[in-house]
Amino acid sequence: MSGAGSFLVEDFINSITVQLDKVQDALRLKSVNRPLTYALRDFSLDLQVFVELDPQGNVRFRNSAPNESGASTVKLGFTTITKPMIDENTISLAVTRSPSLDEIGLAPEEKRKLEQLGVHNAAQLQNLSSTTGTGTVARLADLRIDRLRQALDLGRPQVRRVTPAAPPPTPSFNPPVNPPGPSFTPTWTPTPSTGSILRVPADTPHLNLHGSGLIGVNGPATVRLNREPLAVLQADDDRLVVSLPEELRSGALEVTLPDGAQTVYHLEVEPRNHQPHASVPGDRWEPAERKM
Repeated sequence: MSGAGSFLVEDFINSITVQLDKVQDALRLKSVNRPLTYALRDFSLDLQVFVELDPQGNVRFRNSAPNESGASTVKLGFTTITKPMIDENTISLAVTRSPSLDEIGLAPEEKRKLEQLGVHNAAQLQNLSSTTGTGTVARLADLRIDRLRQALDLGRPQVRRVTPAAPPPTPSFNPPVNPPGPSFTPTWTPTPSTGSILRVPADTPHLNLHGSGLIGVNGPATVRLNREPLAVLQADDDRLVVSLPEELRSGALEVTLPDGAQTVYHLEVEPRNHQPHASVPGDRWEPAERKM
């Protein structure tokens, strides 16, 4: 509640739904001992309130005081929905991991104008701009096109480096000395890359792609090796983990980002008897090219 006694519409509705959720949970417990019970079919409220718009563009309700006239009647009705209905009509949770509009340098007023178009993060802004054009978004949101392009550049998907997962551990063995010495387990470290070449041992289980914007509104970036899609084991906005095939072969590793840009590497598989290289601080693989 603010000092004037008003409240945000979403705060009020969320409070009601939280309490209705508690009723549903209680009914679930009650059903253990009593299979037949009762539940709310529909729930409605008639509010006598004054509708206000604060400086941030938020709609607020204020209860009418005794003998205060001029209040509006707001009718709110609640009904039940199922999980498939929620999944169909709301954005995926993965997209919510995308950088916010604040993080890509937009001012509060610019952010508010984009939110009125249904844009709440960088992934949604990229999707809307690629669908309708940057100029159209700038015009509808009443933003300068150079500011919009600057925000798009900051939120553009990119792969900064690729790192391999360590191969499965090799069984330890005891050298034939008398008395037996300590066990020894061979270790592996990444081979320094040259240009766009990614060198990995033949038994590397998966690759880690590090960057930003790796999840878009239509899903995560896609990765192909020799034109065959690789399974995504884990996806986040700044990290993608893809599985490598058991019979790993050298070839073209293509990363198609959510905005359609493509980064290409040459994956070079080292022989199984290849001797591990000494660790070099800062080893990493950089993107070779980015095609739009």
